[in-house]
Amino acid sequence: MNTKNFYKTGLAFASMLFVFSSCEKQLEINPRQSIDASTALTSKDAIDATITAVYATYKSARLYGRDLIAIPEVLADNATATNKSGRLLSEANNIFGAHFSGSVWTNSYLAINQINNSIDAINKGDILPKPTQTDVDRWMGQLLFLRGLYYFDLVRVYGYIPGAVVTANDRGGVPISLKGIASFDSAVIWKPSRAPLNDVYAQIVKDLIASEGKLTYPGLGANLANKAAAQALLSRVYLYNKNYTESKKWSDAVITLAGSKLSTTTNFVSQWRVDTHSETLFQIRFATVAENIGVNEALQTSFSTLVNIGNQASTGGWGDVVPSLSLLTDLGITLTNGNASTAVYGVNHTIASRSTDVRNQLFEPGTAGRGSIKTECTKYLGKNGQINLDNVPVLRIAEAYLNRAEVLATAGSSVLDLAGALADLKTIKSRRYTDYTGSAAETADNVRDQASLLEEILRQRRIEFAFEGHRFFDLKRLGRDLAKGPHYNNVAFTDVRILPAVPQSEIDGNPNLKQNFGY
Repeated sequence: MNTKNFYKTGLAFASMLFVFSSCEKQLEINPRQSIDASTALTSKDAIDATITAVYATYKSARLYGRDLIAIPEVLADNATATNKSGRLLSEANNIFGAHFSGSVWTNSYLAINQINNSIDAINKGDILPKPTQTDVDRWMGQLLFLRGLYYFDLVRVYGYIPGAVVTANDRGGVPISLKGIASFDSAVIWKPSRAPLNDVYAQIVKDLIASEGKLTYPGLGANLANKAAAQALLSRVYLYNKNYTESKKWSDAVITLAGSKLSTTTNFVSQWRVDTHSETLFQIRFATVAENIGVNEALQTSFSTLVNIGNQASTGGWGDVVPSLSLLTDLGITLTNGNASTAVYGVNHTIASRSTDVRNQLFEPGTAGRGSIKTECTKYLGKNGQINLDNVPVLRIAEAYLNRAEVLATAGSSVLDLAGALADLKTIKSRRYTDYTGSAAETADNVRDQASLLEEILRQRRIEFAFEGHRFFDLKRLGRDLAKGPHYNNVAFTDVRILPAVPQSEIDGNPNLKQNFGY
């Protein structure tokens, strides 16, 4: 790896011995603004500041600030691009090379190296004043949770997902680094290869299980790692890895611990209008003016032109990404003149009717201030009291119910239990449809066979997490084609466009690192 490429990669930041933390308020940590190199990672303040910085990295627009939420919607069948600003148009069209950017790689490895250096420092035992066991558990629980999450996001972006692999195109997972790199010389000689997918998932699980054992609930709250969040993420990781027994085990655990957080038809929508949704187990918190991503790329501006709910007279954002016709239909929203064609979709939207699904109340016509009016997602609309400044839920308790329902309903599952799957499905639907209990829909659900039950669970998953960054990864882990009509051409699961390119600077500087097929 030459000097130029060293500075391009996220690992270049490994040699930084100054830890900046401008976001301590929202993370409920109060470290000094910077840590002098001579005392870096040898004081409690330094460890706290580094952990704060690791959380803050996720606020990048290339991570949970936008791309890990918006791009999975447009790559898949949930959304279309309006071309009101030109952003995300290529991704919506699945143009070759238009995918997650290399910044997901570089930002994530930066954070992972900060985590590794912190873990090394804690294990070394030189921190003063001497930390208590409570301090160590608090630090290690957060660091291991965050490392597991960063690796999970890396491998699901850049690699296939176990059980849904195009063998001829497979180049493995991502490099695993578990030791900190704290000098230029160490980074130059570190030239890793991509670990096999199963090895990456095994490491993620190892980190999360260790994390879960050290964290408490509610612990430090939804803004930071906690036991329920670790359990929920284990439920998801095992679902991706097709280990249905373990996915059910961790779904059971988090539902036992935090199942009471599942909202109802009376409060689900209102909870999207407050700082933290009651269902949230872990979120990326945006709290200060300095963290505002702004009118070009924040989630609010990406998804909506509205400034305030129901006010079409005031335009704020661009509304670059809006629901597809098929998603509107699943949401129970019928446009005036119907949902049959892109011709209807292309004119100003008015809504003729809505089903009794309260989730569709989070979608409404925007303004004409950026062009034709479209039905827009309002999940991210100034919850923190300021436009383009919204907390981003990463894990909600509803997911645990849907994860469990899916593993119980999947053909060949080691924990196949159609009655249990139906019970979880009905739990979700009774909390989302105002008239579900005793309805014809419930009667129809009661007599579903295995295949029909699974498809309804997956349909509910699509509706529940629309515009929360799940859809592309759900289709990818299931090995399904991207059915994007009538808006765009379909994309086969075997197409090379399912995977993005690894940053070319990484490939150029490391002969051991394989580029994804076709790039």
